[in-house]
Amino acid sequence: MYGSSMHWIAKKILFATITWFLAISISIIVIVLSPGDPAKMLLASFLQQGMPYEQAVRMVQAYLGFSPEEPWWSKWLRYFQGVVTGNLGTSISYRFSVTHVIANAIPWSAFFVSYSLSITLILGVLMGLTMTYYRERVLFVRSISSILTILNSVPNWILAAVFFVYLGVRWRLFPYSGPYSPDIQPEPSLQFILSVLHHYTLPVMVMVLASLPGWAFALSAMASAVIKEDYVIAAKARGLKSGRIITAYIAKNSILPIYANIALTFAWLLVGTVWIETQFNLPGLGSLLSVTTGARDYPVMIGVYVIIITVIVLGNLLTDITYGLIDPRARVGEA
Repeated sequence: MYGSSMHWIAKKILFATITWFLAISISIIVIVLSPGDPAKMLLASFLQQGMPYEQAVRMVQAYLGFSPEEPWWSKWLRYFQGVVTGNLGTSISYRFSVTHVIANAIPWSAFFVSYSLSITLILGVLMGLTMTYYRERVLFVRSISSILTILNSVPNWILAAVFFVYLGVRWRLFPYSGPYSPDIQPEPSLQFILSVLHHYTLPVMVMVLASLPGWAFALSAMASAVIKEDYVIAAKARGLKSGRIITAYIAKNSILPIYANIALTFAWLLVGTVWIETQFNLPGLGSLLSVTTGARDYPVMIGVYVIIITVIVLGNLLTDITYGLIDPRARVGEA
């Protein structure tokens, strides 16, 4: 049994590794083949200034570290080698190492996503259990389902724009720009922490509302199946209190099968920060990708995609392995 499990896990890891390499390769190819090559744009700028062609090429080489005449496959190989060796080069825009630039952005995005996901999980579980336990109150359940369905159909960038304009700019209910107040020093103090939480109120609200329907509907579906089990019916027949039935019987057995999706959800929320961080002028991978894409900063763009792809692949892998260990039936036919 142990050997079979290890073989199954090894296959999952191998498949995830292959997927990671292919996804990184395709991302690099798409970036280097897309219009707006920074080397060619810089070369054109030097030529417009009357600089001789050969001198202009050498200037580009000295400034960017690569030649505008380099073929696409050579760029792909160079960037891919940098990804594998951990040397992503120097940012064209910031003139710092890509590793340094991304390292400064990751903690903000990780905080944003973790904060949002924690609230989403709590609300999703409560709403899913509520819809299931009070399913006989048709009007109540349909009202909640309708609201969740509407939220599920609205893209997060539209929610971000609406909240930014009305709750932020027009009504001034919450801060709408920056991660903390400009008059506060970024240091480990209670004042700084409270300022950060306050400034992230609107972005977190957007993220929670955008991802809440999926969790609520998933929990409701699982709870609807659990509530029909014999042990739940027996608990009701013994006269146990509703609160105990919900927490000890329904909630426990409904949450367990879907908790493995937390890692994957975290990964996809990280991708979803691009629009929200940009809208609210927040530091993080999303706003960094937006800025560097406009500047055609290939090294940073590739570095950000490497982080996002890695998190998604690891999230999928962790989800598969965790769910397979929880429910061995998921490994049937794959061992």
